[in-house]
Amino acid sequence: MSLNQILAISESVGINDQRFVGQMISRNQRISTSEIMTVVPFAFEMKPMQYLYYSQNRGLLNSLRIPDKALEQYLNFGATGWINYIEYQGDMNSGEIDACAWQTASANKTLVLGSLPTMGAGEYIVRAGDFCQVGRYTYIATNDVVRGSGSTVNIPVHRNLITTLTSPVGAVIGQYGTTVSLGGDSYIGVTFPVILREYPTYTLMPITNDSFISWSGSFNAFESVL
Repeated sequence: MSLNQILAISESVGINDQRFVGQMISRNQRISTSEIMTVVPFAFEMKPMQYLYYSQNRGLLNSLRIPDKALEQYLNFGATGWINYIEYQGDMNSGEIDACAWQTASANKTLVLGSLPTMGAGEYIVRAGDFCQVGRYTYIATNDVVRGSGSTVNIPVHRNLITTLTSPVGAVIGQYGTTVSLGGDSYIGVTFPVILREYPTYTLMPITNDSFISWSGSFNAFESVL
């Protein structure tokens, strides 16, 4: 949970979920673009609060040095005070989301959600910008989707499905639903498996009977796509 503690005390969080697009401007000032198809990984830059008490955070420092920049860690925004980033905007409640399941028909940039609740046909299953976790990976809905009258709904998302489903998987949407096992544990709500690319050093600044921790920079975490 060490990186979640850093997320919880971050003054700001930078997020990159952009596609890999190149641009070129010709001599007659016409712009052209090209895209390299990737898994569009999430990247997070967490700037931690300065001046933590060293005596109170030695356990945190130890838990960070164990995974270092080599091992996978898990960012759960709903449990760290940053729920606004992944907060669900639709009309289902937590129990209804728990009962839903992603279907094997999910493919490319379309997620298929089944085991839907009884609700008004015009009520929203998701709104554009909602985060939908399918197994290990998270996708962002690109359009509003209403319940309708069918047994399933199609949810368009911002990147291709990374892992093909061979059986239905329990839904995780926003801060609701239980993830599959990630590193031996499950989490409530959308959770990102990441590896640190930048791990700042810290400086101890002495005060009476203790020291403050001052970080040299930000923690940069990159989604771990297997």
